[in-house]
Amino acid sequence: MSVSVSRFRVGGTLVVSLVMGSRVVAQEDLDVDRYVEIVLRAHPSAAQSAGLERAAAAESKASRLFPDPVFEYSRDRATPTEPAGLRATETGYSVSQTIPWPGTFSAGIRAGDRAADALRAGAEGVRFELAAEARQAFARLAAARALLDVARGAEDDARSLRDLVTRRAELGESRESDRIKATVEWLRQQRHLATAEREAETAEAIARALAVEPLPKPLAIRPIAHHPLPRLDQEALTAQLIERSPRLRAAQAEADRRQALLSVARRARIPDLGLTLFRQKELDKQATGFALGVTVPLWNANRGEIARADAASRISSAEAGRVRIDLVTELQGQLKQLQVAGDQVSLLDRAILPAAERSVGLVRLSFEEGETSLLDLLDAQRTFRDTQREAAEVHLALSLALGEVQKLAGPDFNPWR
Repeated sequence: MSVSVSRFRVGGTLVVSLVMGSRVVAQEDLDVDRYVEIVLRAHPSAAQSAGLERAAAAESKASRLFPDPVFEYSRDRATPTEPAGLRATETGYSVSQTIPWPGTFSAGIRAGDRAADALRAGAEGVRFELAAEARQAFARLAAARALLDVARGAEDDARSLRDLVTRRAELGESRESDRIKATVEWLRQQRHLATAEREAETAEAIARALAVEPLPKPLAIRPIAHHPLPRLDQEALTAQLIERSPRLRAAQAEADRRQALLSVARRARIPDLGLTLFRQKELDKQATGFALGVTVPLWNANRGEIARADAASRISSAEAGRVRIDLVTELQGQLKQLQVAGDQVSLLDRAILPAAERSVGLVRLSFEEGETSLLDLLDAQRTFRDTQREAAEVHLALSLALGEVQKLAGPDFNPWR
């Protein structure tokens, strides 16, 4: 009877494993690029970016529209003085149209186009920020999962060591103090494991919230692979930043808009032309004609608006220069962080981590043969796991630094290409 039950359990386990395996194959692991696509599609900032694009189109269209005409109509009952007692209806209507001065109108179009450029740059900046934030959130989740794996490995090491020392203590081959130390180390690693589990759950919750769209449960992700970082051409990246940075483009477009508004104010000293066509029907006559009207620039001559526009143009030009300097200096700092993180990743992955892994294997073998102490093994295990944690943190630092550079130079910035 026990044999058949065992066979049933084995068969059931095999069926469950096959079913779970088919589900794993059917559900492809989520990689960072696909996650960024989901965020860019579903996040409210995507709608904000689209709204800014529409606002840019509206600004450009509005600057090209003529003023609407004005239609006036009047109707009254009139009584002439001679002869007395006669009453009749008088009517009148007119259509007026303001014709902008061509130079003023063209300067207004330039101002509208530059305002549209600033809005488009703002829309692109929103997309840059959102894509970089999505990559950084995914990197934090991947790092939290990696640290959780390290914590699980450390807990397994501590538990197996505790079991080994306990068996030796029961056989009289090890001291009771060694068993207590191994037990304390196991409890310590359990505490670290609980903390790592909470951090991984928090990172996953943040990634799900940023995606807006529901992600699969459980969420399987593909870790971010980092190849050795090549040397960065800072001059080329600075030129790319100056050309593509939405913040700089928006600041420069605002400066150009203010300059165009200054041109509008100066050209407005030449007044617009007012044209009116009218028809009047009175008791004693009917009249049809037209009237022309202009504002004579005698006392005002738009001097106040010119002074305000000139001051605003100077301020916006200085602001664009300041933004350029700030962006270049910020890029230099971020590139330094990126290069430092890349060097550390290369050093840890190629040299330090393999050496720590070999060391813990050799020390554990020596301990099992009775050639070294428990403290040596504990120290080797801690060194190996700490190195693994450091590697995960450095990979995260590299991803975060890359995201900061992409916020400045664009999400398609890839130093490995």
